[in-house]
Amino acid sequence: MFARTRTFAARALAGARTFSARAAAQTLGRTFFTFALLVALVGCGGPQGPRVRFTQATPSQLAALQNEPTVWFEFHPGDEVPMSFVLAGIFESATPQPIRMVAKQHFWVVVQREGTTFFSFDGRRLVRGDQLAKWGLLLGTSGEQAGQSGVILLVGRPQDLPPDLR
Repeated sequence: MFARTRTFAARALAGARTFSARAAAQTLGRTFFTFALLVALVGCGGPQGPRVRFTQATPSQLAALQNEPTVWFEFHPGDEVPMSFVLAGIFESATPQPIRMVAKQHFWVVVQREGTTFFSFDGRRLVRGDQLAKWGLLLGTSGEQAGQSGVILLVGRPQDLPPDLR
């Protein structure tokens, strides 16, 4: 699946007039300094709370976590999670059926009751989600992609990006 995604992204970037996807990928490199600073500010330990492997939790186990101040949801490489994708704002779209999200590496999504979300790559230090996510809008102007649009969402540290998007 990821090979197809990379191929789609590379084809779309080659056949599209885009500034956002490449700029977003380059911005991730500049964001690394912010990432390092935030990790240093957070220190060695993030907020404590239950840790749950998301793909192995039952619906009742997940429901029981709703009142916890902080929950660490763990993902392992290969974990698959159905994901709905929604765009809202100046344009709108939603996947009619959930798409498949597959974890490429070990990480945690740390959710606080008031809605703040963090990522952790070592199980201790936190990084704000908005520091790791960049997006780009692809507009096809030639070939099979002419007249089509696409959204590419890059989530992760600079080294997590596919080489052709760094």
